Amino acid sequence: MTAARTAAPRRAGLRRPGAWRTHPKTALAALACTALALTACGGHSASTATDDAASTVKSLGAVPIPSPPTAQATPTATDKHLQLLAMGYSVNAQLPGASAVVTAGGPTEEPIATPGGVPDHATGTITITVREATGALTLHAADFTSRDENGTAIALSTRGPATITARAGQTATLTLTGTYKAGAAALTWRHDGKTVAVWDFNIELD
Repeated sequence: MTAARTAAPRRAGLRRPGAWRTHPKTALAALACTALALTACGGHSASTATDDAASTVKSLGAVPIPSPPTAQATPTATDKHLQLLAMGYSVNAQLPGASAVVTAGGPTEEPIATPGGVPDHATGTITITVREATGALTLHAADFTSRDENGTAIALSTRGPATITARAGQTATLTLTGTYKAGAAALTWRHDGKTVAVWDFNIELD
């Protein structure tokens, strides 16, 4: 049986019989040919990858880029066409002799405690802001009424002046307060007896 053996290291200056000795110039030529072959191969791969990517884009078409959402235009109301809005939104009121952007904000709630410490009512403060007026637009506290979800009228009072007038380049504010129970409610604005806008909102008592 022939035992496995480890090849002994060669000593410098000796070569085994039959071993092929490479001439330095021949070795350099072989290395150069190998480098050229590899370069040619790599270039072919890069070209193929580029062609494949272009082909994919061509077959799929241009990828659509969504445009940013446009801001919602302020709705226009007249004495012949009212607007229904959520509280906090503005209306562009085009009225005889004047126009303006009118916004109803709030209500800011101040809970009213009852026996037992659980509030069942709240004082709601509503702010009416008039801006960007053309001409002079006058608002009276009496132009605004409020009702709850059952249709019950909510008495409104003012904090500050009961009448405001907005003119070009000015901003005017009317502040109203009412006592509300939990639930839905609405604020109605009438100008010269005609309904211009209705804002709805909810009162939450936690």
